[in-house]
Amino acid sequence: MTVATRPTTRARYAARRDAILAAACKVFIDQGVSGFTLAAVAKRMDLHPVSLTYYFKRKEELAAECMRLTLSRFNAMLEIAEQEATPQNRLRAFVGAYFETRRGIILGEAPRLLPFGEISYIAAPDDDELVEAYRALRQRLARLLRPTDAPWLTGPRRYMLAHLILDQLCWSDTWIASYDIGDFGRIAERVADVMINGLAAPGQDRPDRPLLELGAPPAQNDEVTRDRFLVAATEIINREGYRGASVDKISAFLNVTKGSFYHHNTDKDELAKACFERTFDLIDEARTRGSAEATGWLRLWLISASLTAHQTSGERGRMLRHFALSAMPGELRRSISGRFQQIANAFAGIISDGIADGSIRPVDPLLSAHLVMAMFNSVLLLEHWGEDATVDTVMAAYVRPALLGFFTAE
Repeated sequence: MTVATRPTTRARYAARRDAILAAACKVFIDQGVSGFTLAAVAKRMDLHPVSLTYYFKRKEELAAECMRLTLSRFNAMLEIAEQEATPQNRLRAFVGAYFETRRGIILGEAPRLLPFGEISYIAAPDDDELVEAYRALRQRLARLLRPTDAPWLTGPRRYMLAHLILDQLCWSDTWIASYDIGDFGRIAERVADVMINGLAAPGQDRPDRPLLELGAPPAQNDEVTRDRFLVAATEIINREGYRGASVDKISAFLNVTKGSFYHHNTDKDELAKACFERTFDLIDEARTRGSAEATGWLRLWLISASLTAHQTSGERGRMLRHFALSAMPGELRRSISGRFQQIANAFAGIISDGIADGSIRPVDPLLSAHLVMAMFNSVLLLEHWGEDATVDTVMAAYVRPALLGFFTAE
């Protein structure tokens, strides 16, 4: 190689920096923000941690740059979608661009996309740049949905739907590995179809019946019980991730000693597993109590809407969000992930029954099931971002469009 063709120092620096970002994105997804360290990134690259400080001085700086990269890539997807004339076609283009990006990730052409659930924990206390960048992304996506003839689809509702879309797409982390990349175009089309047109067959609407009250009502005394530890641990893990939820924080939440914690629980791993088991019990309760409904559509609405309302209110102890899996021990993570897949298959069965009885449109049952699961998994973050997340507003502006179609008239 001649001097003229030898890579420049600047090019080598950029290549190494890109490699660090790619490795850091993997570590962030595997460990969460609380388990993200320069040492973990260096280990992933088989480097000494000191060598990373030439590029990024602190782990917070590296994590923030990874999130900026993800935000810029989503904005690039939106730029593609904004070329279309109608909100429906813009949404189709955005979903298509997302799965094309996922194809590039699998082929090793680009780093992985970070989840947005922990973005507020990356930013420094006195620096809300990342949070504002995420809000701007959601606002841009909300503008993508703006119709010319749908006055009910107001700005606040479109902003809420933008959150749903991002979470439904990011939920693909849980299932995309089971598909061949040659199917990604078809997947994008079917996902966009459900977002635009919903699941209900023509003539079906929101059922006029009360939702299920799930779980046991809260105890009316101050006794510290195992169930209260489960509720407290779920709240803290949902807020701070698995690694961020320490024994001290869980104990402090209940105003008890660490001794009391270990009297009721073996350790944090065992408690986290029990929190997921309680979550699965709540989902199973909804499925069992909703199984008597006459059609697949009625069953799907009652079960999924009740789970979303339960997660919104929090009065009977919320379910553990899927993102808590990111930093859990490997064997435990695999076991719980398998249970989530079983639940997805069960929802797919309900949707298949509805297609057979004519109450649900012909759709891809399993992909649709994942979109439904993402709905009740993600609703908790509306409260985190300061949305008007009462049960009534969530039913009208989140659940109804998710199941009946984003552009369906009220």
